Amino acid sequence: MEILRLTTELLWFGTVDDGKKLLVNATLDGKSYDLATIVADDKDESLWFEIYVGEKIVQIPLHVIQKAIESASGEVHSESWYEKNIYSKE
Repeated sequence: MEILRLTTELLWFGTVDDGKKLLVNATLDGKSYDLATIVADDKDESLWFEIYVGEKIVQIPLHVIQKAIESASGEVHSESWYEKNIYSKE
């Protein structure tokens, strides 16, 4: 699987009938792509992180994404980090 590390930007998007959203956007081969969106629920204003999977939109509670980011800092490491810091000390 090919890994792309694109330059991303945050874009605010708002319309009268759709509310205000925050888009995570990137450009690839001159074409702009919305990679993910943060939206608020119409009923309770809860925040959701939307990602696009094929033709479907998957919504994840934003607090789950925030917790994942907080948990990852200092805890997620590459295989080479483990080789250097754990396996080589045995």
